[in-house]
Amino acid sequence: MEMAYGPDQPVMRPLFAQIEERLVERLTAGEWKPGMALPSEVEFAEYYNVSPGTVRKAIARMADNQLVVRFRGKGTFVASQTTERERSRFFHMYRDDGAKELPESRPVSCRNRLADREEAARLVLALGAEVTVIERLRVIGGAPRAFETIIIAERMFPGLREQVGRQLPNELYPFYETQFGIRVVRAEEKLKAVRASAREAEVLAVADGAPLLEIDRLAMTYGDVPVEWRCTRCDTAAHFYRSELR
Repeated sequence: MEMAYGPDQPVMRPLFAQIEERLVERLTAGEWKPGMALPSEVEFAEYYNVSPGTVRKAIARMADNQLVVRFRGKGTFVASQTTERERSRFFHMYRDDGAKELPESRPVSCRNRLADREEAARLVLALGAEVTVIERLRVIGGAPRAFETIIIAERMFPGLREQVGRQLPNELYPFYETQFGIRVVRAEEKLKAVRASAREAEVLAVADGAPLLEIDRLAMTYGDVPVEWRCTRCDTAAHFYRSELR
């Protein structure tokens, strides 16, 4: 008779996966900051009493997940967010002729308030926790093409509103990293067709109820901890969203 696995029975995982988990835990704890060099594979192997090959597999998986970068002859470094990297990795709007135009930002508002039920759930916060809400236009080719609402936990970005007010940088993820030590390592997006509200129609210069593409993004740091919920509503009359699957 074949024995079924119960919920409390241990599941054996490859040793390299266990080493990867321990290294990510140390990254999460801030032991190594973005841009810092990691110890060598040999040092890790000695510390964890495993083979260098096991460590190499663990670090390779971390590199695949863009947590670290490796340079031949120099070593392995904690990946750092840069403006160009954010644009290439997180911005996917293209003109109908296939050209990629990078957006500029025009601030609309930046304020603090208490999180509602949905915001608390998405960001894993207590109901009524303080959040910072940023609204801005994304301008491509001189014309407003997207209206963006960004929600972050005030406790993770203390004083952001007072510090920068309406003068937020164009690219936020490098700003999160350099100013608050929080690195966005991945994001999940959901795409949906919606109708423009009266306010969105006004700022995007489209008809009330015009079709827009909604990009609902949840950005996460190490350990899949949510740090930002971003909702972008795009006028795609002259643009399309492109995603590459590899």
